[in-house]
Amino acid sequence: MNEVQEQPLKLPQPHHAARIPPHIAPADVERIRRAAYLLPQVVKPADFQADDEPEPPDLERRGFIQLARAAAGARPSRWVHPSQLDAALRHLDAVGAGPEVRGLMLERMAALEQLGITRHGLGWERLLQHPLVLDEPAWTLQLAHRAPVDEAPVWDFLRTGDRRVLLAALGLPAPYPQADAVLAQLRQLVARSASGHPRQLDSLLPRLQAECGVPQPLPALQAALTRAQDRWEHRAAEMDTLASLTSELAFHGYPDSFPLARQMQRSVTLFVGPPNSGKTHAAFERLAQALDGAYLAPLRLLALEGRDRLMARDVPCSLLTGEENVPAPEARVVSSTIEMVSTQQPIDVAVIDEAQMIFDSARGWAWTQAIVGVPANEVIIICSAYAVPAIERLLRLCGEQCQVRHFERKQHVQLLGAPVPIGALKRGDAVVAFSRRDVLMLRDQIADNGHPVSVIYGALPPEVRRREAERFAHGASHVLVATDAIGMGLNLPIRRVLFSTMTKFDGQTERPLDVSEVHQIAGRAGRYGMHDEGFAGVLREAEPTALRALKDLLPRQPRAPRDFKAPVAPGWWHVNTIAARLGLNKLRTVLGIFIEQLRLDDAHFAVAELDQMLELAGLLDEAGGNLSLRDRFVYAQAPVDTRTPMLVEEFLDWVHHHAMTGEAGSPGFLSEVDEHSRLDRMEQALRACSLWLWVDLRFPGVYGEVDAVQDLRSRLNDGIERHLKGKKPLWQRRGRGH
Repeated sequence: MNEVQEQPLKLPQPHHAARIPPHIAPADVERIRRAAYLLPQVVKPADFQADDEPEPPDLERRGFIQLARAAAGARPSRWVHPSQLDAALRHLDAVGAGPEVRGLMLERMAALEQLGITRHGLGWERLLQHPLVLDEPAWTLQLAHRAPVDEAPVWDFLRTGDRRVLLAALGLPAPYPQADAVLAQLRQLVARSASGHPRQLDSLLPRLQAECGVPQPLPALQAALTRAQDRWEHRAAEMDTLASLTSELAFHGYPDSFPLARQMQRSVTLFVGPPNSGKTHAAFERLAQALDGAYLAPLRLLALEGRDRLMARDVPCSLLTGEENVPAPEARVVSSTIEMVSTQQPIDVAVIDEAQMIFDSARGWAWTQAIVGVPANEVIIICSAYAVPAIERLLRLCGEQCQVRHFERKQHVQLLGAPVPIGALKRGDAVVAFSRRDVLMLRDQIADNGHPVSVIYGALPPEVRRREAERFAHGASHVLVATDAIGMGLNLPIRRVLFSTMTKFDGQTERPLDVSEVHQIAGRAGRYGMHDEGFAGVLREAEPTALRALKDLLPRQPRAPRDFKAPVAPGWWHVNTIAARLGLNKLRTVLGIFIEQLRLDDAHFAVAELDQMLELAGLLDEAGGNLSLRDRFVYAQAPVDTRTPMLVEEFLDWVHHHAMTGEAGSPGFLSEVDEHSRLDRMEQALRACSLWLWVDLRFPGVYGEVDAVQDLRSRLNDGIERHLKGKKPLWQRRGRGH
């Protein structure tokens, strides 16, 4: 007997042994258990979780056999259904369980995904395209639908990798069973459209194709097609009569609430590639040649860098962020944060950076707004490859097509095979952590080993981040310790990116890093022209599973959320229309109605996460009830962290003074802190400075004292930098916090 046969059956739940079919020997079950993380027949609870379900189902109640328990902060539990045991054994016999199997399975699963085949619960399904041919006009629409797939040829392919055998077994794609009903509706909609607005008929096709491109039940699809035709009809009528956009249109289609962008024949190009592939450089080369234009950045730091890039090319460029408006003489380009995009001023070229952030639950609405609403003759959208389908679909809803230009990374990031101890760090290393506390603790430990250290984390103002980055770039510091802030845009000479952990606190729970986060951070290693090669690895002081997690995530490609819906946030037009139609004056009530109204088009759009805005709106209705609805709406968009009660209280005090006296009063923080205060106190005061400058920019004459606030901000920046450059340990108990 071999080693496996000699061992007794080991299951996390011993009573699950009764679920094993009689013909399966205990030794075979043990083989499956040992190979649980390599077998495609083995599942996780999340594989059965629907998008609208808060918790995964209980596989225990479904009769599954548990093979491995969940590991806290690491791998989820693993299960297998009794009916899949035979297939699992055949797979083991054919493929084995050696170290090369994981990569082989990732490759074959990727091949299945290219064919549209994905796991659906216990079975498999295939995303198919059914052509719908219209005779008049001569249109062909591709109708997306999912059809179940027999599991046997899928298991065979995962064992053998024989694509030809798989395709032969799959046969011809299954037709969409309700195709005739959809085709009849399309003919009816097109005929109605042609009779009313024949000159605009060509712009109907992209809208109908956008609806057909989303797999959905027949009633939902038919309702979506009808809504698309209704929205097109409103739009076509406006174009035919040159009438201005009516207040009703905002409730029929989000893209049509940006009339200037819809009137322009925009040329849209996606610049697609991984970090360090040159796509941003190419976009700036085009922007520098524009008659006028805008660079829309995800962060104030990158807006500052964008202005510097253009000024270095002798292109006069203004700066516009949430807290400052710095015009440049004879400027023809503005570099701004994306939330500050102008949808009212036509320009020649607009560059939208880091557009994969449209998937961000809190800020994604800003990318939706910019992509749909920026009125530019030419729009360049910089993004990662996994965001392309979502952006293309969003543009089709606007009646627009786009071109895709691909950029390849000059050198690939290689995985370090062994963890690196802190004592073995070298010049050009960047250590990544995910909280202020961990960054400062690592900074102190690395400095104790004799390395000058630069530090970058979210609470630092952009000016200090730039200075710290420059110290590292110029060699004044040997090692950079940073949060995932380095994953976006910073141009740094990093040779090795080392993760201090593979988990992060997301504001609610400690969770593993996802594929897109790992790629964005690791991609900063090996900057072209600075290092010939780049490496990614983990610190030896990280958790024991860190290297295995990085090894698992680094080869994978990031994916967009399944059935993604573009997030939308309200503008003043939406708020004013609702208030006027319904006679309302409470901002909290108006925003609540907005959330419900946009659900009418939930096949493509979803209301952004507005929890903070809703919370602020209720507080503003109380503290600033005498202010106009528009003023309260402006205040509701202020960058106030509602998890910081002292800052919220101070902010509402300013609002109350504004409402009662027309002036905000004097900012208390001017006399409470200076450049010699504790590090955490200076960081808190800087947030108050930024907030004061933000509201002053929007309420001229109400706030004032801008010179004093800017002077304090400058002194605090200097004070923080002195702390970071100094040799004194920075991590102190009173400064703790994420």
